[in-house]
Amino acid sequence: MSSTVVYLFFFTCLSGGNTSFLVTVTGSETVKVTEVTLFDSSGPKEVKGSLQSLGSNDFLVTFSGIPAGEFVLILKGEDSSSTSRSTSSSFQRQASTQIKTSSISVTAQANNTNIEPGTTISIPFSVATTADGVITDSATETFTVRVSNDRSYTSTSPSSVTTVTGSGGKANGTVTLTAPSSAASGTDVTLTIEAENAAATDINYVVLRFSVSAKVTDVNRPVCQVVNTSTCASTSLLCASSQWEFIANFTDGINGTGIESVTISQGNGTLNMSTVVEAGGENITLVTYTASCCSPIVELTAVDSVGNVGTCVGQARVLTTPPPTTTTPATTTTPATTTTPATTSAAQTTSTGGYTLNISTIVWLTVVFSVLWK
Repeated sequence: MSSTVVYLFFFTCLSGGNTSFLVTVTGSETVKVTEVTLFDSSGPKEVKGSLQSLGSNDFLVTFSGIPAGEFVLILKGEDSSSTSRSTSSSFQRQASTQIKTSSISVTAQANNTNIEPGTTISIPFSVATTADGVITDSATETFTVRVSNDRSYTSTSPSSVTTVTGSGGKANGTVTLTAPSSAASGTDVTLTIEAENAAATDINYVVLRFSVSAKVTDVNRPVCQVVNTSTCASTSLLCASSQWEFIANFTDGINGTGIESVTISQGNGTLNMSTVVEAGGENITLVTYTASCCSPIVELTAVDSVGNVGTCVGQARVLTTPPPTTTTPATTTTPATTTTPATTSAAQTTSTGGYTLNISTIVWLTVVFSVLWK
């Protein structure tokens, strides 16, 4: 079944070890690309590429080789948006742009793909003329060189390079690229080296990408020093009505990059931070954590500016109430007293284990007993 839908596709040639094209198809959301070929009309010769779907109707097509001279890109596919679910609409489209293989080869190899802010790197490159992919070394040729980058960094390069006899057909040069001191670490810069033949009929280029990366001198993790931990009652029945406080200092050392952030890894409370500078120049991040006594444990995570991580753990101190003291009354025993009978009958009482006797009665009994005994 042939398709009457208008399908458009766009392609971009990508650099790499093999020749790759990024193909984007428009006109339907249910399109499926089944084949992409490079067609050399002068041959005729076809080179089929391997397909990889990238989603959103984007496809990466890789070719192990490409035809010499001029060729076109032909795309074949199917569209499942047909009204009949049992059939799919097939289509074939040819790129309106004719592609020509460049006879100029541009290669560059950087020793390092990282560049530090405030430094300069050198990138050697080579330009040569090729025929069927093979470098020719038969004549002297001069190439115009143009260099650019997407960050407007300062760069230097020769305005032209020339092949000479005995150089293996290659013209060599060097490009320098300088990242400013203000360059942000983690950003990328793309460098393009372009070469054009003297007749201005052929051109080729190479693209290099560098990552801006500041030199890491801080390899130590942030250090935590606990300043104070408050208390909570031992009973859990009162935790909701009580709060506790945890205070700590985070430091990153004199040569550290500084504390970037402090977050709560464990705990359900409120965190407040402030930064002070000691006399020696060391930055101290003061953190105060406040939470309900129902959440008595906290773990804080500190990260410095280069990604070193330090942790700090705190736990509320338990306030224990001592049990009430039970006092047993002491028992006092009064020793027995021996009473010598007296001639007087004055009334006196003595406590002897709870019994009380009258002294005058004891005297009377003694006298009566003596009379009877006689």
